[in-house]
Amino acid sequence: MKGNNMTLKLSKCSLALLPLMLSTVSYAGESDPLYKHQWHLKNTGQAAFSENGGKAGNDLKTKQAHKKGALGQGVQISVVDTGLQIDHIDLADNVVPGSMDLITGSDYPEDTHGHGTAVGGIIAAVGFNGEGVRGIAPKAGINGFNFLFEQSMNSWLLSHGYGEGTENTELFNQSYGSQALFIPQFDLENDPQLAIENAVMEDVASNSNNGRGAAFVSSAGNSYNYYGYAGYYFLPADYFDVEASNHGLPMQNSNMTNSKATHWSTTVSAINANGERSSYSTVGANVFMAATGGEYGSETPAMVTTDLMGCDSGFNDSTGLGKNGLHGGTADDPNCNYTSVMNGTSSAAPSMVGAIAAVMSANPQLTTRDAKHVLALTAKKTDPNNKGVTLTFTDINGNLVEYPAIDGWQKNDAGFDYHLFYGLGRPNVSKAVQLVRHESEDDLEDIKLPPQLVSQWHAKAVNVEVPDVDPNGGTASLEIDLDDFVIEGVEVLVTIDHPRVTDLAIELISPEGTRSVLMTPRNGMYGQAFGGDAYVNKLLSSTHFYGEEAEGDWTLKVVDTGGEGDGEFIWYPVENVTQANNVSPGIIQNWSVRFIGHEED
Repeated sequence: MKGNNMTLKLSKCSLALLPLMLSTVSYAGESDPLYKHQWHLKNTGQAAFSENGGKAGNDLKTKQAHKKGALGQGVQISVVDTGLQIDHIDLADNVVPGSMDLITGSDYPEDTHGHGTAVGGIIAAVGFNGEGVRGIAPKAGINGFNFLFEQSMNSWLLSHGYGEGTENTELFNQSYGSQALFIPQFDLENDPQLAIENAVMEDVASNSNNGRGAAFVSSAGNSYNYYGYAGYYFLPADYFDVEASNHGLPMQNSNMTNSKATHWSTTVSAINANGERSSYSTVGANVFMAATGGEYGSETPAMVTTDLMGCDSGFNDSTGLGKNGLHGGTADDPNCNYTSVMNGTSSAAPSMVGAIAAVMSANPQLTTRDAKHVLALTAKKTDPNNKGVTLTFTDINGNLVEYPAIDGWQKNDAGFDYHLFYGLGRPNVSKAVQLVRHESEDDLEDIKLPPQLVSQWHAKAVNVEVPDVDPNGGTASLEIDLDDFVIEGVEVLVTIDHPRVTDLAIELISPEGTRSVLMTPRNGMYGQAFGGDAYVNKLLSSTHFYGEEAEGDWTLKVVDTGGEGDGEFIWYPVENVTQANNVSPGIIQNWSVRFIGHEED
């Protein structure tokens, strides 16, 4: 998804990408002319055609991986987006059969916007060819689909693993999404589209490619500060009054929508060239990792990647001369084939896709699930001093109290670092490649994951009160009897009766004491002000328990952080809206949990 000042408005979803003897390639260094500006590959502090540079070293660490030949070769990737310019001078050599224009049915997925072509370049622009830019996986195979311009169910199936063009796809890039004003229910019985999409994603992720599976890599969203919905904007009440509005908390949490909250989505947040959360990036406990997305390319770097060819289309056209150092037909790009303003979690998703593909190509015994695991094992703790967000509010007795709405970096019981902003950290591609390169099947036993297991839903009706403005909240526990079950992801369903759900923080606490905030408080799900429901069978997920064991007592905790005067928001440009505070405690009516993982060796 693109940053907030570069939004593409679309109807449903909108923008946010034998033992192996691996030899080194003939490494041409910086033979791609614009490589030196691609900070996400190698960050030297360069400005990347913006006014200021970032902090050196905050990148994906691809150089050594590329030198060792881990270039994404043998991995097929489908860009599900606005289309893909498959005859682009810096993409064509990596294009594989299967692309489809979902409007006309042709094999040329026309991209009339440029977003999908920019995504494709981040992943797999041809490298070492003396032309333009370089992809993170510069020898991966890619095809494309213009799904965002033809969002029917049939088009979704064809582009997401149930079509001839995607039957061999191992990585799907989904740089698109939607916002949540109203709380979506995870109702598979009464929502046939949701049921089909969820079943297909689980099937393709688990069983495609002759049982090797695939990964759907999705952008977390670009609505940390405000969001658009149905032609209006929704902002926190103090948006125009303070620098850090909404107490520093996100308006949209990536766990809000079903498509991101499902375990079958590998959701990715964005970091900038300083290695910090990109100013727009949506976050959440469902985020697997954080990858490079940049800022807006004016004051600080965005991403340098492929654009629609020619100076009459795409982001870089003849009108852009002087707006930055690249656009408008400059000496660096006289034909306007590249852009330096691609940004958003739309860039973070393809950054993650490229990283996974590069690791897979280092050892073909690895599946996408294995490669994600290797990237988690070798992840970098980006922005290591980030302290999170502490919310101060007045409790029922008139006392100021503090609630840790977003923790700083924590370490779970399995030894994995995690953060609500950054998931399990930032990919270090070269370190991951080094871990698996040249390893035989026997040597990979400690790295490759055992067969995937999905537990049943464990449910409990509780009817626990959630007291108003009380940091102690209400708690409900479930005892889980799953011996030797190692967690890769956790999904939760909650039904909570409360007249102003934006007050609520929802936590999940593991038997080992690991705490994950599944839903941050003071968020922008204002649907109740327009007649919407509270939490009814709401799906939430977390990656924060990665590697822990499922067995034991799990605790759901719900904290009401809002009292009188805390329910105001801006419905722009219509009016300021105030939701009344609740006069009686909220109620946790029931909750369920299930686990995705594997049996402990």
